[in-house]
Amino acid sequence: MGHVASGVTVLCVDDEPSLADLIATHLERHDEGIEATGVTSATEGLSHLDEHDVDCIVSDYDMPGTDGLEFLEAVRARAPDLPFILFTSQGSEALASDAISAGVTDYIQKVHGTHQYAVLARRVRNAVEQVRAKAAAGAAEEQTKRILDAASDGVLISVGGTVAYANPAAAALFGTDDGRDLRDRVLTDLVEPSVTHETAPVRAVVENDRPAAQVSCIIRTLKDERIQVSITACAVTWDGDEGTVSVISTRDRPDERGRRLEALHEATRQLMAAQVRNKVAGIGVNAAADIIGLDANAVHLLDDDGRLEPVAATASLRELVDDIPTFEPGDSIAWRVYEHGEVTAVPDVRQEADVQNPETPIRSELYLPLGEYGILIAASTTVGAFDDADIVAGRVLAANMEAALAAVERDEQLRDRERELSAQNDRLEQFATVVSHDLRNPLNVAIGRLEALKQGGGDDNVDAVEQALDRMQALIDDLLLLARTGDGITETETVALATAVEDCWAVVDTGDASLVVDTDRRIRADVTRLKQLLENLIRNAVEHGSTNATRGDADRGGSDVTVTISDVPGGFAVSDDGPGIPEADREKVFESGHSTTVDGTGFGLTIVSQIADAHGWTVTLTESEHGGARFEFTGVDVR
Repeated sequence: MGHVASGVTVLCVDDEPSLADLIATHLERHDEGIEATGVTSATEGLSHLDEHDVDCIVSDYDMPGTDGLEFLEAVRARAPDLPFILFTSQGSEALASDAISAGVTDYIQKVHGTHQYAVLARRVRNAVEQVRAKAAAGAAEEQTKRILDAASDGVLISVGGTVAYANPAAAALFGTDDGRDLRDRVLTDLVEPSVTHETAPVRAVVENDRPAAQVSCIIRTLKDERIQVSITACAVTWDGDEGTVSVISTRDRPDERGRRLEALHEATRQLMAAQVRNKVAGIGVNAAADIIGLDANAVHLLDDDGRLEPVAATASLRELVDDIPTFEPGDSIAWRVYEHGEVTAVPDVRQEADVQNPETPIRSELYLPLGEYGILIAASTTVGAFDDADIVAGRVLAANMEAALAAVERDEQLRDRERELSAQNDRLEQFATVVSHDLRNPLNVAIGRLEALKQGGGDDNVDAVEQALDRMQALIDDLLLLARTGDGITETETVALATAVEDCWAVVDTGDASLVVDTDRRIRADVTRLKQLLENLIRNAVEHGSTNATRGDADRGGSDVTVTISDVPGGFAVSDDGPGIPEADREKVFESGHSTTVDGTGFGLTIVSQIADAHGWTVTLTESEHGGARFEFTGVDVR
C-alpha cells in the first residue's frame, strides 16, 4: 500500500457520520500531506480497504455490530503491518491493555478541543513513516543480500560475534551446500591466524576492531580442512542490528565486493544525515564513483520549472561533457527513463533514437531514477561498460538517495510549518495587544464621554466620542489588513509598476503632494497586496511630509512632499523628500504597534514589511538623496 513519500491516505471509521467526517477534515487541516476519508462502520471500512490503498486507519471502539478491536482483527488478517490507531471516548486501563494486546499501533482517548486532532495527525504521520522506513530498510537489505548472493568471494555477516548470514560462495568455501549450516556459529571459531600472523590482529579484523583491514588467515571448513585465505572486515547494519561483514577471498588482493559494501554503508549514513537536496546529490555523486566504480556521473534533480537540472557532477564527467545539459520533458533518454522509473543500462547511447547529442564521446550510460525527485546518471566512453553487479549496487544507492531526498522534503515542510505557526502566534499576540489595550483605551473614552452627554455635557463630548470611534475604526481596519497580509502568496502576475503606483496615488488623500514615477519596470507580484504596500508607503510619506513633523505612521504633516518611484538593481525604491527617519529608529518602524504619534495605529509599516516578506522580497530603509525616507525592495522578480 504505497504512495509518494510525503502523501498519507487515512481511513476514519466512526459510527457517528458527522464525527467520522469531522475527524477526516481535522486530519487534513493539521497535515497538508494527509488525505482522509470517513466511513460509518467496520463493514464499510473493510470494503473500502479492499478497493483502495490506505496508509493508516483511525477507528472508534464502541460501534454496533463490529467493535474497534474486532475490526482490528479483520484488518490484521488483510494487512498485518497497516498502522491502526484506536481513537475512542471509551477510555479505561482495561481497554488500553486489550488494545495493546490485540496489536493496535496506538491508542488515543478523545477529549474536548481541537488540540487532540493535532496530536492525532502527528501520531498518524509517525506511524506511517515508521512502517515506510521499515519497508525501505527491508528493501535495501534485500538488495544488499542479492549483491552478496552474487559475489564470487565468500561473505559472512556476524551479529554479536555469531554468524547471521553466509552467502553461497562462503557455504561452498566451508564445505556445505547451504549457508544456513554456518548460522549461529561463533565467527572466531571458524577462523585461525596463519603462521605469519598473531591471534590478536586476526581477531581484531574479524570482530571489526580494525574496520576494513585485511589479514591472511586460515579457515577451518566443516569437514575440518584448512584453507589459506585473506579476510577484509567492515561494519554493517543487518536486520536492524550493528554487525560485521567479513569478505573471505582465496586470492591475496583487496576484495572489490567488500569495498563496495563498505562504501555503500558509509554513503547511507551520510545520506541520512543530509539536510538539503544539493547535499544529498553531492554525496550520491561521490558514492556512485566509489560503488559503481566509474568517476563520470552526475545527479539531475527536478527544478521548479519541471526540468531535470544538473546539481552535482564529478570532475571526470565535466572533462567529457563541457556543458552538462538540463533535460526538458520528452527530449532525451534521461527524461524517458525518469518518467518510466526503472533502472536502465544503455550499452551504446549513440544507437538510441532520443540521444540528446549523437556526437557525444560517451558510449554507455547507467540511469538510476530517484523517484519523483530526479535521476543519477553514470557514464563511460566504453560500449557496454555496466554489468549486473553495477545495476544492483546502483539500485541500492538510488533507493537510499530517494529516501534521503524524501526526508529532506519532509524536514523542509516541517520547518515551513513551524515558521508559519510562529508567524501566526506573533499575529495573535498583536491582536491580543490591540484588543486588550489599544482598542480598550478609545472605547473607555467613548463610554465616558457618552455618559457625560447623558448628563447634559456639551458638544466637546460629541467630538471626543467621534474621535474615539474614528480611532477604533482605524485600528480595526489596519488589524484586519495585517491579518490578511500574513498569509502566504500562492499566485502572482506580471504587473506594470508605474501603473500600479498611479492607481494607488489616485485613491490616497495626497493633498498637494507630488508624484515622480521614474520606472517602466514590470514585476511579478500579487497585485492586490502590491497596491496595499504602495498605498501604505504613499500615505506614510504624505502624512509625515512636513519639515517639522516627527515620522511615525499617521501624523498629518505638510502637503508639499514629493514621492518618487525608481529602479534599483533587482527591484524598486519608494522615496520622499520629507524629514526622514533617524537611523536609530529605522528598524523599530517595522515593529507592530510602533508609532510616535497619538493618532498612529503603529501597523502601517508592519503591513509593508509583511507584504514584502510574503513575496520573498527584502525591504531596506535608508535616507533619500533629499534627506527623506527611502524604502528599497530587492529580490523582486523583475521582467
